[in-house]
Amino acid sequence: MLMIGHRGAMGCAPENTLLSIHKAIELGADWVEIDVHCVADKLLVIHDETVDRTTNGRGKLIDYSFEELRALDAGLGQRIPTLQEVLEVTVGKVGLNIELKGLGTGKVLTSLLRNTPETYKNKMLVSSFLMPELEQVVRLNQHVKIGVLAGNNINESIAWATKLKAFSIHLRLQKVTPKWIDRAHDLGLKVYVYTVNKVVQIRRMKELGVDGVFSDYPNRLTS
Repeated sequence: MLMIGHRGAMGCAPENTLLSIHKAIELGADWVEIDVHCVADKLLVIHDETVDRTTNGRGKLIDYSFEELRALDAGLGQRIPTLQEVLEVTVGKVGLNIELKGLGTGKVLTSLLRNTPETYKNKMLVSSFLMPELEQVVRLNQHVKIGVLAGNNINESIAWATKLKAFSIHLRLQKVTPKWIDRAHDLGLKVYVYTVNKVVQIRRMKELGVDGVFSDYPNRLTS
């Protein structure tokens, strides 16, 4: 079972920062998950549509220029990284799950990948709740592995995963049952579960046979 560091290792360092990603690697994560928004045709690694929760700024991303966003403090002196910076620190060390959070991210990502060495792409997964963005990625680059994020309607998410020929489906911890795991596996989908922070929950997921868990504490995966 893979341990996927959630937004790096956000239980141990400011989320979605290079410090958090380095911490996840240090703690033994197999993969790290990050979130991207599109700003000025570049992909910035941040979860929210606003900067209030994760930086010393206030307001919406769209109200800032790229340079202004990069000048903000994202915690402990860290700045909001670009996807390119994250690629450079993860390649050859851990797999990278890129979650598309905003409109236009799919097109910008596929454009970036055209000029990205193959070594960066070997352990990369692109996921989202936004099916149009995933459709865009599949349309422009059929070689990228796709992960469909499922909310409450798992039937619909599985249908999308089948349509997009996805690699994985990502289930909310509270929705995981043996039935859904078996159904996804029967369709050839990997099952990754978010967000699993308690050791007892991690052990339970392993017993159920899920393929990976997202955790704020990547060191909590037990043998």
